[in-house]
Amino acid sequence: MKRSLIIAIALWSLAGIGRARAQETKPPADSIPSKTTPEATKRVQPDYPEAARGDSIEGTVWLKVYVDEAGRVIQASVQKSDNPAFNEPAIAAARQWTFKPVMQEGKPVGLWVSIPYKFKLRKKENVQSAPVSGTIGVKQEPPAEDLKVDKDPEAIKRVNPKYPEKAFQDGIEGIVWTKMWIDTSGNVVEAKVSKTDNDVFNEAAIDAGKQWKFKPALLNGKPVAVWITVPFRFAIGPK
Repeated sequence: MKRSLIIAIALWSLAGIGRARAQETKPPADSIPSKTTPEATKRVQPDYPEAARGDSIEGTVWLKVYVDEAGRVIQASVQKSDNPAFNEPAIAAARQWTFKPVMQEGKPVGLWVSIPYKFKLRKKENVQSAPVSGTIGVKQEPPAEDLKVDKDPEAIKRVNPKYPEKAFQDGIEGIVWTKMWIDTSGNVVEAKVSKTDNDVFNEAAIDAGKQWKFKPALLNGKPVAVWITVPFRFAIGPK
């Protein structure tokens, strides 16, 4: 019996539910890194681990990334790392990159590339890590969690989470409630789990939440940073 994957995403108001079915391309096992570097159209900075930041730990993670024919990152793994604490944030960020497809003989092809992420702290300010060739941004201060606003942020870009393969095979369903910090530009600065039915869904929910985009919240006619809660529902249904 065939089954289709239904990922239902509800906003904190549970007013809107989106459904999607994702289909991934697996990289060939015998592929090797290519000397051709595709042009990145979207770069995502990883989160600096709080424990590493508190201990002033710095380092670099070199990732091996497979980019498919459409320019999507299908697989990311660590080639070399100065500290395991940086591995997970680097992989989570790299999976959100997109590229211009590489053409060979007039056709788009998939290939392996390497992405180095440097995690570095400045003396007078905490900064988020960025690719070696990227821009380093100053870490913002989070807003008060009980801040009352005149108008809540409005989602203008929603990204569906990927259903964990093991959970899908085992028929596991559930909801993850993510707490998102939305800045004055409508970007998701931080996403974390506030409640979950099953830990197997946590990473997928956070990865998707970080890619959302909003119209910022308003207070006295001016944009303000706020925290909101967005539930992600993972459900499997018959075709």
